[in-house]
Amino acid sequence: MKYIFIFLAFLSTSLASAQGSGRITYEEKMNLHKNLPPDRQEMKDMIPEFNTSMFSLTFNGDESIYQPQKESEESEVTSNSGGNQMQMRFGRENRIVYKNLALDTMIESREFMQKQFLIVGATTPRKWKIGKNQKEILGHKCMEADFRLDSATSMVVWFAPEIQVSNGPSDYQGLPGLILGVDINDGLRMITATEIKLADVDTSVIIAPTKGKEVTSEEFEKIRKEKMKEMHMNNPGGGPGGPGTMIMIRHN
Repeated sequence: MKYIFIFLAFLSTSLASAQGSGRITYEEKMNLHKNLPPDRQEMKDMIPEFNTSMFSLTFNGDESIYQPQKESEESEVTSNSGGNQMQMRFGRENRIVYKNLALDTMIESREFMQKQFLIVGATTPRKWKIGKNQKEILGHKCMEADFRLDSATSMVVWFAPEIQVSNGPSDYQGLPGLILGVDINDGLRMITATEIKLADVDTSVIIAPTKGKEVTSEEFEKIRKEKMKEMHMNNPGGGPGGPGTMIMIRHN
């Protein structure tokens, strides 16, 4: 009996240690058709429905780094319709998110309009509402939690309580379990774990980014809104896109 207790104690310690570090691979999908108006069917016919990128979350204790996979390369699509040619280039999104949960610190390196920004501040506070729905992701039972940022932005996440890490992809965190799935605005943007490795990691990769113009999240959001407004005025018809993912050139 003594040996059984020793074994169980060892197993419990090993599990806690394994969950204290790991590497999770996530697939990010942006729905390029979802925000197109009904009268833009021609554009829908010319572009793929989704743009997909692969990211990894490497964590050790309270520190983590979320960054693009090296194998996610730039791709290009050319379509022709009604005498028009559309060329689209999907580049690897150059976004890195460093978090230190113990210090309530987040540093995000992001490229926007061909400029690099370093967004420095606290981790993103969200008042999650945990629901009753459950589903399985990669063999882990996940619980649902949702949050509404404003009238135009809602998000649902799926977290695994059995993986006792209060972290997740991008800037998501703050739940009693690792976040394995994210759904923003009913499928506009989705993040889903595709591989889970709970083991010791190379901690040398968990380094806060330093390149870019340092701004707060409020300052970056103001810059982003101003540029998007300017783009909309220059292109009233609008078009699909995601954060730094697409360039379109038309020839008549």
